[in-house]
Amino acid sequence: MHISTKWLIAELGIIGLVITVWGFAGYPLLLSYEWHKMLHIFGAIIFLGNIIVTGTWMFLAERNMQNATLHFAAKAVNWADVLFTGPGVLLVLANGLVMIASWGGVGIGWIAVALGLFSLSGIVWVGFLLRYQELLIQLSSNSAASGEQLPEAFFQVLHRWYFWGIVATILPFMSMILMVVKPGFG
Repeated sequence: MHISTKWLIAELGIIGLVITVWGFAGYPLLLSYEWHKMLHIFGAIIFLGNIIVTGTWMFLAERNMQNATLHFAAKAVNWADVLFTGPGVLLVLANGLVMIASWGGVGIGWIAVALGLFSLSGIVWVGFLLRYQELLIQLSSNSAASGEQLPEAFFQVLHRWYFWGIVATILPFMSMILMVVKPGFG
């Protein structure tokens, strides 16, 4: 397992622990509402920005068709998740859960749907993307060192990663739209 994957697993554990402990405390406002809102927005920016940029990196690396570039890009995607996606998730969730109380709780329709979409994105990320990212690193490591052609399995995994990456990008983008528009349903 690549070191960045180990970091991601540890980071997800820490995020889960922080959210759980904070939940037992009732998600109290530790800062003013405006600060929580700013941190929530900053988290959304680095989260969505990173998933869009990493998809673009991999697409451009594939067009380059150089083994070393593809291997580097595969590792860079994992490290970008450690540095941006994980902290973005923490900022979005922690600050969002704090602000939910002022909007009337999770029972508000747009909040429930937005949280559900964000959660589905996380399930896709953990269930598919992280596994595929690890496989991309493994499948490209020998070819990058030896100069051999990348195995066809690399490109099969990469194209599955693209598909699930698009799904994992659309879901939180829709969640963000709900957060901005706040439609009056349910």
